Amino acid sequence: MRKIKNFKISIRTREISRIIRKLLNVEDLPIEVEEAVQKSCFVCEKIIKPAVVYDTFSKEAMTFSIEVEAPEKWIAVSPYIVTIGNVLEEEYNNNKALFGEYGVQIMSAISSDALDQSKNFVQKLLVSEASDENCELSRNIELPKQYNRDIITYLPVEKINLSLNEEGNFIPASSMAGLYYWIPLKKRSRK
Repeated sequence: MRKIKNFKISIRTREISRIIRKLLNVEDLPIEVEEAVQKSCFVCEKIIKPAVVYDTFSKEAMTFSIEVEAPEKWIAVSPYIVTIGNVLEEEYNNNKALFGEYGVQIMSAISSDALDQSKNFVQKLLVSEASDENCELSRNIELPKQYNRDIITYLPVEKINLSLNEEGNFIPASSMAGLYYWIPLKKRSRK
């Protein structure tokens, strides 16, 4: 098991603005919304402290998998869970004026971007580990909520202050689970 807490991510203001434009179904955001996005990103970048727990298991050791999405010749799998905790909700509740009229959408977009960057951080670590074992990774497979109970049996979520509610949702809500399959690289034939 590997646990990494408080790694640094950079909130991508342009990406947040793009998400907000899409949510609001507009081409250009009004100036006051753009300013709220910029201020929110600046503040949130300082307070978001992502955490991840992940591990790699051989095919034999991992009894649960999403067979529909599993590649043909996988030899190992790396499940992960990332969270950014409750800091965004707390900041929003304490400082709604900062987020402006579209605060819920801005908070949602920042949360989505932070989780996406955290997932990419895990992928970079796993790509390095897989290449050391002459493997490549499958595409990322985000796990649907129905697999949350399974995944936490393999990963010590208490290390990143995460739990499940009775419905199987992660607490805090700004969390996600996924996995990467390890696929052996084909050996090149010598000519």
